[in-house]
Amino acid sequence: MKPKIIYSAALAVLMAASSAFAADAITQAQLEKFADAYRSIVELSREYAPKLKSAADAATAEAINKEAQAKMVAAVQGSGLSKEEYQTIAEQLRTDKDLLNKVNAILQQDTAAQ
Repeated sequence: MKPKIIYSAALAVLMAASSAFAADAITQAQLEKFADAYRSIVELSREYAPKLKSAADAATAEAINKEAQAKMVAAVQGSGLSKEEYQTIAEQLRTDKDLLNKVNAILQQDTAAQ
């Protein structure tokens, strides 16, 4: 059950604050920044899931979770987006299949380039 904490942290990063800009004004540059941040969050989730699973107690798990959350927020900000911008794009992806396809294309293109 501990690995779910890290995924909850990722969702908290995605959903904690309200939007600061219009979802219909999402640019290609913002989508690319989102993809970079998303990729970093996935990597952090993979890094921290085993740490959470092997935590000796709830206090240790909470400390690991807080560390992971802080790194996820830093990853979003390091990509050039605010947390609010990231969250707005993530929310829009739930209902806008065209936008989702654009992000998936960016992620697939970046994966192919590696």
